[in-house]
Amino acid sequence: MSLPVSLNVDETFDSFYSAGNDFVVEYLKQFLYSENASSTVICYLHGSRGLGKSHLLYAMCQHANQIDRSAMYLDMSILVEMPVEVVAGLTEYQLLCIDNLHIIAGVREWEVAIFDLINQFIELGGNHRIVLASGSSPISSGFVLPDLVSRLSWGAVFKLASRSEDELLAIISLRLSLRGLDASDESLRFLLSRVGRELGSLMDILDELDKKSLQEQRKVTIPFIKQVLNV
Repeated sequence: MSLPVSLNVDETFDSFYSAGNDFVVEYLKQFLYSENASSTVICYLHGSRGLGKSHLLYAMCQHANQIDRSAMYLDMSILVEMPVEVVAGLTEYQLLCIDNLHIIAGVREWEVAIFDLINQFIELGGNHRIVLASGSSPISSGFVLPDLVSRLSWGAVFKLASRSEDELLAIISLRLSLRGLDASDESLRFLLSRVGRELGSLMDILDELDKKSLQEQRKVTIPFIKQVLNV
């Protein structure tokens, strides 16, 4: 059975606004080079929705590919509906990034499957690494398998910092500039007031603004944002 994998190629370390999470980003950049010990095989990221956990997992996969390490990204919000056998054989990858791990909390067969997969990576050691992202800490995610909670806590565990409005504006500005666009602070604040603070939704809107701006050869202004948002 093939895995449903979709990697956002725009989400790299360079496009991640790291303020407040500088240490986490630097740790992840060095994670693939860490010494071979069981505790350095695992890294666990957690925090509320929209803080950039998925972005960092995408960035890790792309960083691994750049240094000729094989990598796989998995989204448990999709895989939870599939048989656990779908993750068999994933130790052929040197880096495994598992997103939305909290989705499988209480689904015992999936908890066991992930626990076994982590153990396989630990046993292999060497260049094998596994990075997991969840909505909350290992102990607070609602997992029913005590051994999984224990194993997830073995390595580095990081809680991503929340974003202030000014930091969200800086993130939007950075992502626009990477697309060759720019907008006034007034326009960005208007966008934020209409879309909300959830980064995933904001990035979707930026993609739409980028596409429409290119098609219509227009700058990102408040009237243009209103047109795109249909408000």
